[in-house]
Amino acid sequence: MSENVDVKLDNTENSELNTEDNVLPEGTSNQKKKGKKKKRKGRLIQPPADIQDDKELCKYWYQRYRLFSRFDEGIQLDRESWFSVTPEKISEHIAERCQCDVIVDGFCGAGGNTIQFALYCERVIAIDIDPVKIELARNNAKVYGVEDRIEFIVGDFYKVMPSLQADVVFLSPPWGGPEYLNNKNYDLNNMACLNAFDIFKISQKITQNIAFFVPRNTNIDQLTVLAGSGGKVEIEQNILNSKLKTITAYYGDLCLDGETQ
Repeated sequence: MSENVDVKLDNTENSELNTEDNVLPEGTSNQKKKGKKKKRKGRLIQPPADIQDDKELCKYWYQRYRLFSRFDEGIQLDRESWFSVTPEKISEHIAERCQCDVIVDGFCGAGGNTIQFALYCERVIAIDIDPVKIELARNNAKVYGVEDRIEFIVGDFYKVMPSLQADVVFLSPPWGGPEYLNNKNYDLNNMACLNAFDIFKISQKITQNIAFFVPRNTNIDQLTVLAGSGGKVEIEQNILNSKLKTITAYYGDLCLDGETQ
């Protein structure tokens, strides 16, 4: 049994490339002044030198506060992480849905979801095979003051998972970069050298409560099949700024049983 739910996480009308947070009036500070507002010529804050010449990265840099609201306090990302970090409003919503004692973030990357889980759960087990990603996630968790609630593990998902115990498993495997949007339907069997069905089965040995975070063009039939015969899945479309961004499929007790938020 499956149910589709649309969740709007922000109803603002900002464009995809939002630079309004990067403009400061010339000759003024950030302090608000009383009185009649006047349009003033502003200066655009430019991306760092290592990003300026990369058009793809510039797009994400201008959206940095959507990725991490505390970006300026020391957030660190490598190139791949700019493309893969979940926008904070979406990760916060997922964390609220997955609130529990112990949650596993099976592919934590730079820690966007991990941080929000630490704000809602008692303990987070964050796994990534790349030690660089783990160090980024550890640093970013410190920025949010939640590193003490997270156990970071550098390791292969397939080898680490069988030894763990948890109430919920969150899965957000690498999607293969922005190129995943080139296909009309994203095939879970071709998820960046990983097989979604295999990692799902491994997770089910720990708990039936699984949240699967996938591209917006994912084949919905495949997500339904994962629930198995007699199982249930809630397929949630995550809408940010009036645009469909991603899909989160909830299984087990994470399903809302017909209730919507």
